[in-house]
Amino acid sequence: MAPAATMSANTEPKRPLIIGNVAGAMEDCPYAMHRMVTEGYLDAITGDWLSELNIAWNAIRKHEDPTKGYEVGFLEQLDDCIDIIAEKKIKLVSNAGALNTPECAKKTREICEKHGQGHLKIAYVEGDDISDIVVDPTKQKDIGGIVHLDHPERKLEAWDRKPYCGVAYFGAWGIVEALKNGADIVICGRVTDASPVIALAAWWHNWSYESWNELAGALIAGHLIECGPYVTGANFSGVRPHLDGLVDLGFPIAEISHDGTTVITKHPGAAGYVDEMNVRAQFLYEIQGTKYINPDVLADIENVKIENTNKKDRVRISGAVGSPPPPTTKAIVVAIGGYQAEATFYMNGLDLDAKEQFMRQQLEYAFRNANFSELSIARYGSAAVNPPNQASGTVSLRVLVKGRNKEDVAEKVFRQHVYALRMQFYAGYHMSLDFRTMIPKMFMELFPGLVSYTRLPHRVVFPNKTIQIKHHGITAPPPGQRPSAETAEPVALETFGTTKRVPLGAVAHARSGDKGDNCNVGFFARNAEEYTWLQSFLTVPRIKDLIGEDYRPSVTVERCEFPHIMAVHFRLLDFLGGGAASSTRIDMLGKGVAEYLRSKLADVPVKFLENPISLG
Repeated sequence: MAPAATMSANTEPKRPLIIGNVAGAMEDCPYAMHRMVTEGYLDAITGDWLSELNIAWNAIRKHEDPTKGYEVGFLEQLDDCIDIIAEKKIKLVSNAGALNTPECAKKTREICEKHGQGHLKIAYVEGDDISDIVVDPTKQKDIGGIVHLDHPERKLEAWDRKPYCGVAYFGAWGIVEALKNGADIVICGRVTDASPVIALAAWWHNWSYESWNELAGALIAGHLIECGPYVTGANFSGVRPHLDGLVDLGFPIAEISHDGTTVITKHPGAAGYVDEMNVRAQFLYEIQGTKYINPDVLADIENVKIENTNKKDRVRISGAVGSPPPPTTKAIVVAIGGYQAEATFYMNGLDLDAKEQFMRQQLEYAFRNANFSELSIARYGSAAVNPPNQASGTVSLRVLVKGRNKEDVAEKVFRQHVYALRMQFYAGYHMSLDFRTMIPKMFMELFPGLVSYTRLPHRVVFPNKTIQIKHHGITAPPPGQRPSAETAEPVALETFGTTKRVPLGAVAHARSGDKGDNCNVGFFARNAEEYTWLQSFLTVPRIKDLIGEDYRPSVTVERCEFPHIMAVHFRLLDFLGGGAASSTRIDMLGKGVAEYLRSKLADVPVKFLENPISLG
């Protein structure tokens, strides 16, 4: 049953809009949409099927077949749910169009017609695919060029790769126009992750372009639910007390009020939990500082509040302050980076350093004449002392090679040499027998850029008409270099009393993620006193020390604080080895960086350790 709508002829605001998320990533839970639309009331559903990584993967798919390049998982879910969506009159906004939005919209229409739902109005948003621009220097100049997102002195025209395709991150107003024109389903390509949520809220509450605070609030709502179960119990450092029965997690719901304040929740019967601690974790995920830049609003999020309500699994978010956005938006340019192949070896027992050296020198000698653009030999894990079984005493060694051309890493170059050496390796040699990883596969490289949003075409396409979306022209200069500072009033650490050397995670939660080649890590405390200690303890020099051998002088570290959620946040620029599409790191998305840092030993005040968050 729908909640009562509190409307009174232009005097009373409309009731909160109820939006369910049904996908936090490509190929997410295949029945999430069905559960969302059947287990409780909703006004709308959205999902985030895209990332920088699968923009690159869809580029490969489209390269191999021009009719592909969209996310088929969305269509499979829709095929299962369209009758329920139509019956309940639920609006749907999807970004599964990826690099082929028209084809995804066509497939959506075919599904509707197959189910006898051909009356549903389907629209798609276009203009975000800037492939024709990134491959043409003249067209780039016409829109003012494309500069690097984090290093504006670098220009796309000087990139030493040949652009293959590109996308610009579009905002919400095209979607809003589609909804105002009666669309039931809106298919998008590379809109920002939060744009579908912002658009639905702006349409529902009839916000204007200049409803800055309201738009900022909806931006944070979209940010919080975009990753699905990440805000209902997954990827949370405080999971230990919640483990009983924590399976098959439900997906989140945002209830967005007319003023942009939001309650994050889930269907009552869905597994998982929503409380202020794991919502804080998701808030800190993949942000880049206290200014959240979006094509529709610049949100100052420094003073965001995340508070439990008096009801279970309901958390209220407020405090985002909006202002006009810059005239630019983020762009991702994709180039064919080359080809790669890899193999995984395992070592156990004693003298692991000697075994690694023996293998490394054998491989480096075997490949001395190879035309690799990169050879990575990386050891992962550490073996237990006096291990109770062989598995706990085993570490892995990953060998990955890259070449500009397929023949540079062909099987006769890589696999043949690796396999021929198997009788010459260390004592106890064994390896993964999945030799498919040694077959060359294409990889893409990404250029994260800034492009003029106001100069790009923006259209909404219905079967019988196309609507041109004119930018409102209300912008402000970009905020420039993000502010970075140590805490304003540090406290001498010895004033907190006796300490004990334990993992930092005994007293600090954390969440990390990626944006291109950058990694962000947000730490947060349980109470005010622990936060005061965390503010003084977590300095820029300290975080560099905790990062250890993974820190390089080329990495820039930025620091800021979020006082109302008791968080200290770091952005690590140029940390991920090129980013998701081409990094040789096994944790190419930076998701494990926070847990690595939480595992590092620190001198923590004993009085904070009566109830540790995590055990060593």
